[in-house]
Amino acid sequence: MKKTTSKLFTGVAGALVVLGILIVVNALFAGIRLRKDLTAERLYTLAPGTVDMLRAAPRPVTLKFFFSKGNPNVPIGLKNYVQRTLDFLQEVADRSNGRVVLETHDPQPDSDAEEWAQRYGLVPQATGGLGLQPDLYLGLVAVAGSREAAIPFLDPTAEPQMEYLVARLVQEVTRDRRPRLGIMSGLPVVAPPASPFMPVAPGMQDWLFVSELKKQYEIVSVPLDATEIPADLDALLLIHPQDIREQSLFALDQYVLKGGRLVAFVDPMCIGEESPDDPMAMPQLSSDINRLANAWGVTVDVARVVADLDAATPVNLGDGRAERLPAWLSLRGGLNLDRQDIVTAALESLMLPFAGTITGTPADGLTMSSLVVASDGAVTLDSCQARNPAALNTRGGLPAAGAALAVRLAGRFPTAFPDGPPAAADETNEVAAATNAWLQAAEQEAAVILVADADLLVNDYSARRVNFFGQTLYQPFNDNLNFVLNLAEQLTGNPALIGLRSRGRFDRPFERVLALERTAQERWQEEEEKLQQKLMQTQQRLNELQSAKSADQQLVLSAAQKQELDRFRQERFETQRQLKEVRKNLRRSIERLGLSLKVLNMAAVPVLVAAFGLGYGWRRRRRAVA
Repeated sequence: MKKTTSKLFTGVAGALVVLGILIVVNALFAGIRLRKDLTAERLYTLAPGTVDMLRAAPRPVTLKFFFSKGNPNVPIGLKNYVQRTLDFLQEVADRSNGRVVLETHDPQPDSDAEEWAQRYGLVPQATGGLGLQPDLYLGLVAVAGSREAAIPFLDPTAEPQMEYLVARLVQEVTRDRRPRLGIMSGLPVVAPPASPFMPVAPGMQDWLFVSELKKQYEIVSVPLDATEIPADLDALLLIHPQDIREQSLFALDQYVLKGGRLVAFVDPMCIGEESPDDPMAMPQLSSDINRLANAWGVTVDVARVVADLDAATPVNLGDGRAERLPAWLSLRGGLNLDRQDIVTAALESLMLPFAGTITGTPADGLTMSSLVVASDGAVTLDSCQARNPAALNTRGGLPAAGAALAVRLAGRFPTAFPDGPPAAADETNEVAAATNAWLQAAEQEAAVILVADADLLVNDYSARRVNFFGQTLYQPFNDNLNFVLNLAEQLTGNPALIGLRSRGRFDRPFERVLALERTAQERWQEEEEKLQQKLMQTQQRLNELQSAKSADQQLVLSAAQKQELDRFRQERFETQRQLKEVRKNLRRSIERLGLSLKVLNMAAVPVLVAAFGLGYGWRRRRRAVA
């Protein structure tokens, strides 16, 4: 009895000692946070530029995360998203060397946290059903001194852009002034100063993208013939620089060498000043800055335009006809837009009429990434071919598979004027070089984005006009406007944001299922095209038979016509039956794949565990016998 009691107390004491050790170890290591990102796309790893920007923040920043934790209607998927977001925000705070502090708040109804959420402008969402009060807060606020900025609602679909959104939020509250954005244009995109004595003419207004930019930036108009670019610009938009002078190109060269950030919209066939109702009118002359681009290792082809049947756009030709123009590009996200770059990650469609192509290898010290590309079936055409409305008029075009339509260059740029500034009309190059101070090499890293189209900026190619109680409003029908705003936002921000790429996606698509669907869709389209071709042949045959009849027999079907119609109906029935078989086989393949996955998930793991247990037991038994 004493031995049993002694063993009992010894066991209890040992358990208490182990428990005490665990408590002490937990207390000692509670403040230490060790993490290892094992995901293939490095989902939880901050970019080096983001870390540098956070640590260099001029003032401390408090991130306030608001989430209605006690809401019973929050789905499990959203809770998982919230936990990932919290993990990421904690990583931001930990890597900032104390410059960023994270706070979490639960805005319950009628609480102080809810009042603060409303004051910060966070937008609640309704989860309890139609007609009920919004009860879910999920937003982020950054506070630095007296400055504050907020993301009213953290959209789960924007999770791949989370790092950029948070970095931009921190930069917004730590920036001391409004960014200055220069616009240097050969098109009348910026309206001249209004006269108080004359009304504003309809054609003398800011273009839509300029109106939107003025809401966030201080816009500075730079003449196209400028010989010097203001040094205090955060970024410069160069738009269709038609017949730009050498002196102005030299000014742009020096601006980039000083670390300037430039977005250049050049165009092989600019129709920006034409009437949208007459796209077949003669175009404006092309524009380029190849004197600079060639020094950077690239060339914008302004002699030919890109045509892509996969991106052909239906265009009204002015006489009631709408034809698909292969050179009038409608580009789609995922196919033509880089989903990894923050500028194009969230865009769904761009419209680029008569765009050029960008080719070449970047010079030493530069990196190049393509933001917008054509499909593998793209070709380049001359201006006469490009304006032909025939849908299949790409014969004779030069292959341009995956042609780059917009690229980003970053790094230390070489000069395009190694011999110094170009001479003015009344001096020589030697005199110009001797009398002007100029840079022969880059002072710091810069960024240049080349877009081989300027027409995407035209109001009528990005939004439709809507009359709302006497006011003219614009309703975007593509992402042209968002593309320009994203470019300006990124280049006017911290240099760390320029190359920041979208984070990987947490949801993994069923690539095998998608491949099966694509294969079935291709076969479906092939069969459907055959059916349409048979229909056209039948109609042609019927017309021939009809024209051969006499005038008094025009309204009566002949025996040959009846036979032709019966034959077509039989072929159509057979083709539709084949299309149904394609759909059935597709569903059967997907169901078979799903069954295989279920078997693997439900049976494979238990079988492996059982096999391991049997093998381990058999091995121990052999050792015991030996």
